[in-house]
Amino acid sequence: MLRYCKDIIILLALAGTGIMNAAASFPGSGGFLGYSLNIHGGTVLPHHETITYFNREYVRSLELNAWFIPEEMRTDRNTCAGAGYFFSGVGNSEIYGNVHALFFAMITPQKNNLPLQFKVGVGLSYLTNPYDLETNYFNRAIGSHINAYGQFTVKGRIPLLGDKWLIRPALSLHHMSNGAVVAPNQGLNLVTLSAGIEFRGDRPHFLPDWAVRDPFPDGRHRYTFIYAPGIKQVDRRVDRQIFTSSLIFDYGYEIAKGKSVGLGFSLFYNDSWAYRPYIRTERNDELSPFQSALHISLQANRGPLAFMLHPGVYIYNEAEEWPFMTNRIGLKYTFRNNLTLQVAVKSHWLAIADYVEWGIGYEFNR
Repeated sequence: MLRYCKDIIILLALAGTGIMNAAASFPGSGGFLGYSLNIHGGTVLPHHETITYFNREYVRSLELNAWFIPEEMRTDRNTCAGAGYFFSGVGNSEIYGNVHALFFAMITPQKNNLPLQFKVGVGLSYLTNPYDLETNYFNRAIGSHINAYGQFTVKGRIPLLGDKWLIRPALSLHHMSNGAVVAPNQGLNLVTLSAGIEFRGDRPHFLPDWAVRDPFPDGRHRYTFIYAPGIKQVDRRVDRQIFTSSLIFDYGYEIAKGKSVGLGFSLFYNDSWAYRPYIRTERNDELSPFQSALHISLQANRGPLAFMLHPGVYIYNEAEEWPFMTNRIGLKYTFRNNLTLQVAVKSHWLAIADYVEWGIGYEFNR
C-alpha cells in the first residue's frame, strides 16, 4: 500500500510541475494548489445476496486529492475542480481483491455558514481480482479489471490555521461497476467514514486556456444534443457483445454561475431486452429494442468540464423486473467550437448499471 502511495505522490508532483510550467500568459488562469489526505473505514453495502454472504472484512481505505483553486476564490466559498486517487479493500480480499481508482472531482461551495461541503467524483477504477470462470467463480459482483468509479462525499471543515490547514471529517459513498460491458456486473458499493487533513499552498500556479476557459460566458439557456453508442454483455454464457445507443436532447437553465437545472428526453436502442432478467420470456415475441425516458437535467461546470446527473422515468418499454426509474451520471468536455464529448453510465433505478455511453454532440447557450 505504501508503494502505491509513493507512486501516486510522484504522479501528483509531476502533474503539478506540468501545470506550473504551462504557459503563464493566459489571463485569469492563476491560482493555488491544495492537497488532502484522508483515511477511510467502512463496509460494503449488502445490495445482493452473494455480496452479503462474502462480505467478511472491515473496509480500510486511503484517499489523496489535489485541487486547483483560482486566486480570486476561497475553497469554502466557490466550486473547485481537482483529481484524486482512492485505494481500498472491498470486503473480501481473497475473492474481490482491492480497488484502485483515479477520478476527477468537484467540491461545491459552503452555504449558509454551515461547515459542510459536497464532493462529486467520477473516474476509472481497477479491481485486482475480478470474476473468472476457472479461478474466481465466487466473484459475482464484477467481471472486469477496469471499471467506472463514482464518489459522493459530504465533507466537514475544522480550521487549524485559517484556510491553509484544515481537518476534513467526511461521509462517503463509493460505487464501482463496468456499466454491464462485461458480465457479471452487480457492482460494488462502499460506505465509509473518514478523517483527514487538507493543505493549501502559497505558491502561484497557472493553467492553460483549455482547462480554465468558460465555453459559455453569456447566456442563461443551455441546449445539448448528444449521440452516445455503447456495448454490453448480459451473461458470460452468451458470448456476444450487444450494441446499444442513446440519443439525448437536454435543456438547462443557469440558476447560478456554472450550475444549471432543466429537463431532457432520451431515446434508447437496447437489444438486450431479449435476455433475462430484464423481461419475462412470454413477451419475447413482441419486444421492441427501443425505449424512451424523460429526465431532470442537473449540471455543474468548472470551465469546459461539466458533471451531469439525469434522474428520470421511462415513458416507453420500461424493464418489467426493474423499477421504472432511470438515471445517467457522467462528465463531458466542451471544445471552443461547441463540440462536446461525453462519457456516462446509463442505469436503471439509481445504481443498477445498464451500459456505458460514449457520446459526441453539440452544446450551446443562448
